[in-house]
Parts: sequence; C-alpha cells; structure tokens
Amino acid sequence: MAAIHLSSPVAALYGIGPSAEEKLAKLGIETIYDLITYIPRRYNDWNNAGDFYDARDGMEITFRAHVATKPEVNVRSRTRPVSFYLSDGFKRIKVTFFNSSYIARKFAVGDECFVHGKVTMFAGKPQMVNPYIENASKINPDELVKPVYPLTEGVTSNNLSRWVRTALDLCGSELLNVIPQEVVQAEGFVAPSECYRMIHFPKDMAEADRARRQIAYEELILLGIGMKIAGSDTTVTEKAERVVPPPGSALNEDIKTRWNKIISNLGFKLTDDQAKAVREIQMDLMKDTPMNRLVQGDVGSGKTVVAILAMAMTALMGKQSVLLAPTSVLASQHYNTAVKLLEGSGINVVLLLGKTKQSVKKEIKEKMRQGEAAVIIGTHALLSDNVEFDDLALVIADEQHRFGVKQREKLLIKQGASGEVNSVHNLVMTATPIPRTLAMVLYGDMATSIIKQKPAGRQTIKTWFVDSRTSPDITDVLKSKLEAGEQAYIVCAKIDDEHMEPDDGYRMTPDVDESEIISVVQMKEMIDKTGLSGRYTTETLYGSMNEAAKLDVMERFVKGEVKILISTTVIEVGVDNPNANVMVIMDADRFGLSTLHQLRGRIGRGSSKSFCLLVSESRSELALQRIKMMCESSDGFELAQKDLELRGPGDFFGTRQHGIPSLRAANLYTDIAIASEACEAVNKVFEEKTEEASVLYNAIASMFELRFGRKMGSL
Repeated sequence: MAAIHLSSPVAALYGIGPSAEEKLAKLGIETIYDLITYIPRRYNDWNNAGDFYDARDGMEITFRAHVATKPEVNVRSRTRPVSFYLSDGFKRIKVTFFNSSYIARKFAVGDECFVHGKVTMFAGKPQMVNPYIENASKINPDELVKPVYPLTEGVTSNNLSRWVRTALDLCGSELLNVIPQEVVQAEGFVAPSECYRMIHFPKDMAEADRARRQIAYEELILLGIGMKIAGSDTTVTEKAERVVPPPGSALNEDIKTRWNKIISNLGFKLTDDQAKAVREIQMDLMKDTPMNRLVQGDVGSGKTVVAILAMAMTALMGKQSVLLAPTSVLASQHYNTAVKLLEGSGINVVLLLGKTKQSVKKEIKEKMRQGEAAVIIGTHALLSDNVEFDDLALVIADEQHRFGVKQREKLLIKQGASGEVNSVHNLVMTATPIPRTLAMVLYGDMATSIIKQKPAGRQTIKTWFVDSRTSPDITDVLKSKLEAGEQAYIVCAKIDDEHMEPDDGYRMTPDVDESEIISVVQMKEMIDKTGLSGRYTTETLYGSMNEAAKLDVMERFVKGEVKILISTTVIEVGVDNPNANVMVIMDADRFGLSTLHQLRGRIGRGSSKSFCLLVSESRSELALQRIKMMCESSDGFELAQKDLELRGPGDFFGTRQHGIPSLRAANLYTDIAIASEACEAVNKVFEEKTEEASVLYNAIASMFELRFGRKMGSL
C-alpha cells in the first residue's frame, strides 16, 4: 500500500470511495490536507445543553430531553415524515423529520436525546423540523462537544469526524508550524497536529476557542506573508521609465490643449476624491520608481473615469497603457467610456477581446506593436504571448485578483532596445470597499487612493425590504417602471434546481435548504405567469453561459431591447445601464452586505428615481439585521466594515468571485490585529536571517502550496 501524505487525494483514506470523493470535492476537500484543515462551522455543546421552556419562534436552541411519544411514520406522504414529541419534564415539543424514516427505528419512548435546531411555531405551539438529534446512550461522555461542519448531500458531520481522525493519525506529524517561536511561546500555542486535533475534537468550548485562535494566526500568516511573496515579482526591477512631457514648449502647449479637451468631454466636475486620485497617480507616473497603487472606488464613485484619465495622461506623454477587465462586457463598457472621453484628443483607443475576429485581432496587435494604439483595453486576450507593445508604461487591472500573477507579470516587465529591463507602472482598481488595515494584508504595501464621493447627479436609491416572494409590491414596482419605458434587474442566488452560480458570493444564511431558493429558471416562470414577459422582453443571464451568448444578452439589455434581465450575481460587476432603475434581489438573505451593495450599484445611474427591493422570507435575526442596514445605508465602506464585523469566520469576498483565498478560522475584521502582529513577527524573523528564518520560510512555503495549490516563490 502506497504511503499516505498530506498531499495525497482523500480517496487514499480507507472508507472514502469514488462517490464520497466526488461529494467531498463539492466542499473543496480534495487532499488529506484539505480534509484536516476543513474545520467545524460550530459545535453542539452537550455539556451546556439547556431546555426549551422559553423557546420562541426563530430561536436556535440546544437541549436535552426524553422521547415522550412513539415515533410514527406518515406512510401516506411521499416524504414519509417521522414525528414524535420530546419532553423536558415540564413542556413538550414536537419534532418532525422529512425523508428520514430511519429515525423511527433509532428512538423509543423514554430514550434520552440531545437536540439542536431552530424552533418554529405552529398553531401557537413550538415545533422543530429536521433538527440535529442524537441518542444520549450512543454518545461517549468524554466527547460531549460535537463538531458540526458545512455539509453537502451524502456527507454527514460524523463521516467527516471519522475521516479527519484517521487523517490526523496518519499524517498529522507532517503539519508544519508557520508561527514564529516567540509568538508560539507568548500565546501558549501547541504543535499543529495537536491544534487541529483540538479544533476537531475539543474537550470543551474553551479548548476549541484556543485552537481556532492558533489556526487564525496560521491562516493570516499564510495569507499576509504567502500571498505577498507569491504575488511579488522577483524579476520586477526597482526602476521604471518616467512618464513626463517630452522636451519642447510648443509640444507642451499641444499636450495642454488636448488635455483640456478631454476634461471638457467629461461634462461634469471631478469630485475632490477623483481629483486627488488623479494627482496621486500623476505624481507616481513622474517618478522613476514603479508605481504600485490601489484605487478603491465605492459603487458609482467614478473610478473608471480616474483610470481613463491616467491612461490619457500616459498617452499624451507619448506612451502606451493597458486596462485589463475581467469580463468582455466590462471591457466593452470601459472602451465605450474611453472613446467618448478621449474624442477629439487624437488618442487612439483599441479593444481586444477573446471573441474578437482573428483578422481584426491581427490589425489591433499591429497597431499596438507600432505604437499607433495608445490606450489599449481588453480581457485575458491581452495576456497572450504574441501581444507586443511599442512603449508600454502603465498597466491597470480592474479587480486584479481575477488575473493570474504570472499572467500579469508579462505586462509588468519591459525590456528596452539596449537590453535594459524596467518595470511598468502598476495601478489596481477595486469596487470592493476594503478597510485600510485589511487592504494592507491583501495588497501588501501598495499605496492607496480612496474614492468615496459620488459624482453630482447620481440618484439616491430607495431600498426596502419585502418579506414575501409573492408580494404584490414586486410586480407593482416592476409594472410601474416598465410602463414608464424603463428596465429592471431581478437577481437570484442560483441558476436552476441543480446549479448554484459559481460566483454567487458569500451567503448570509448557509443552513437554508437550497431547494427553497428561487432560481433564475423558476423566476422566469413566475414572470411568465404574471404576463409581464409577454409585454416586455425578458432574458436570463448567468456566469456559466457561453461567453458570446452572455455578451449578446447584456448588449441587448444595455440597448434597451431586453426590458427585464433575470440574472445571478454575474451582473455585480460590469453592466452600466442608466435606463435600468429597478433591482429586485430574491432571497436577499443569501448574500453578504458587500455583494448586495455591489448589486444595488447597478441602478441609480440615470435621472429617474431608482428602487431596490430586498426580498427574503427568512426570519433569522442576523439576516434581518443585515437587510435593515442595507435599507438604512448607501455607504459601501460603512457596509463593508459592518459585513466584516458581523460575518464571523468566513470569506469576506467570496473566493470564487474574487480569487482571494477563503479563511476558515480567521475573521478579517475582528482578527485584523492578529494579522498585523503575526506578519510583523514573521518579517522580523526573516530580517534577522537566522536558522529559524530558513526553517520558518520553508514551512510557510510548504503549507502555502498545500493550502492554495501554487508555489510561493522565493524571498
């Protein structure tokens, strides 16, 4: 039998066959390391189980009780529900389990059991549907803290616990410590294998909390140090060409005239934040050290205008610039904005997409090579090996984490005619408001420009909560706006009954049965039944569609041919339609505040009043609290801060959406002090260049590769 290591596939473990391997892959568990580091979402703490005497509707409770009535199976129902009553000696509560007829065989009258779940009221009496329940006689009294994991169909928390225990026994010793010894001693941390055993099988909640804190340090070191080293380009030089006016007073007057023409094309005065960002970029471009700047722009703040002005500035100085966009639609919109803004300035703008015809591609690439094209906008097509530039000086990445590090390197390195190697100025834009300390962890030591102010004329968006997906308010608002000649978005959390959108982002209520979520397909059927789609052209849109079909739908929506666009969060970035003034977000409790804010930012771009309807049937106190915040605030930075504060351990950005690694133990808001402390401690060890530095670096590199699937590089 082959040796099993952390990098081995999970199928190497006894008991995990092809079916289980496929199901684990849905949870992001592919290797033994993935399995060990897949930590519990919460615990059922039977040490502190209470009663349900004061249970109220919507409460999540943990209690001990006895089976009071014989479990009965309703054989007349297709789902064959099992129902019985539990008693704590004073009060009874009914529990019902669907599609779980085996429950009837597991419990008998008088059995003591442990229960965890949400209470709902029916006819004034408490009940629970599909709670977590265990027979007390089957529980080891030394293991009364039971881990509960994020699951998929066919995989239980008990399965995961059993497999994790085996994996730790076989490979736990291969887990390496990435935390400096000084911190380990000060915090009282234990060996990594013991730490992961504590997080999966804690004696009590205090032990689980200690383990989670240690893993938070580990994760933030891998993110803050590993991402920084992996993202750094060791071949990038510390020298860049200055972007300055060429000599000659007549030439300078021409540049001034052309620049004034561009500013007049704006049609509005730059906000103070925009003007400041432009000045900061201009100062960076004039230096012979490479610019490395992050521009954070809240939804609707006009960061695209700042990017195009930076490109115009570069073009007027006789050099080229590139703007990389993550989607064809966004690239096309940036191109259209640039063409309008640069009209009459003599600056040649080109657009290069993957779908561009080969003959046109060849022509565009030749213009780029000859220097005729000064402002170049496109997608990943610009990262191909056969793209050449005449004098590239600036690269702008819109949401840089959607582009591979090695891919962007191709544009950031520039070799001169005499063989010298220089770096290209680098500007990164993001529409996700990020607290400054968090930006330092994610983006390293980049200088930051923040654009919070909205340009004059941007409409305030009225946001309100709708507590039923069948509410007439939804159709009333849609009809009112459609009859006025305007357009509408309807956003859903999944495509159909089998497919969640790959880039659907964080979910506020991860425990909701996904079958209860309205899909794009179901929403289209509902709109058909209202008769709206018969009068107003309705189309669907989602990320896994063919790129050409996706672009066609979006283009027809922007042109006004499509009146109702039913979509997943694929529209979060990239659709700018001033005539669309209604946004209906179904199952809004399924999205984080930042995602909801980005979606809402698609409307309010024209002169008409705009309305955002957050539809949710959830009665979760936390979900309702977040929806209330959305209704009360339009400040993306404030909402992002609240999102981080409330979310708890998890992924602020949505990994599939932004390409930033997910965090399982650390909280990027509450643990930001840990992030700074941990990374500073590591950097201090590296600077001292002792034997510990070498050991620590190798450990971080090894764990980084296991965690994120790519090599970290070298210091």
